[in-house]
Amino acid sequence: KSTLMNMLLKRRVARVGDEPAVTKVQQRHTVNDRTAITDSPGLLWGTIKDPQVGFLLATINAVGHTVVDDEAVAEFLAATLLARYPARLTARYGIAVEGLTSTGVIDAIARKRGCLLTRSGGEIDRDKAARILLSDYRNGTLGRTSLETPHTQAAISEDYG
Repeated sequence: KSTLMNMLLKRRVARVGDEPAVTKVQQRHTVNDRTAITDSPGLLWGTIKDPQVGFLLATINAVGHTVVDDEAVAEFLAATLLARYPARLTARYGIAVEGLTSTGVIDAIARKRGCLLTRSGGEIDRDKAARILLSDYRNGTLGRTSLETPHTQAAISEDYG
């Protein structure tokens, strides 16, 4: 919404970010004599009943970093990609995914990308590898993917419909 407002006004009046809750207060701006636009904070359910819905929202960065653990979200994403798009993981990271679990995928990405904790004797930095996977997904590097199926969408509609 804020990006659209800035484009319409042909100047930067609203802060824009790739995370939720950048707009903190409602803003009203005049475009011309006959048009005014209002930017307001977005709304999100107060309580997310289904953990899968929470993971879906967190995967696309619609839930703030302070609310969720990146490693858990990356494990959800890795499990989904393993089930539906394993070749994308192999192509992007050069890892053999057959027989891996979601945590195994994150560990393999960590080894391939050199995500190691130097102070702990070369132990895997799972948090850094998780952020790499999430970033690659969010910026489209892993290609077009769908985290939802008609079945998951029906379940979500049933819970929140």
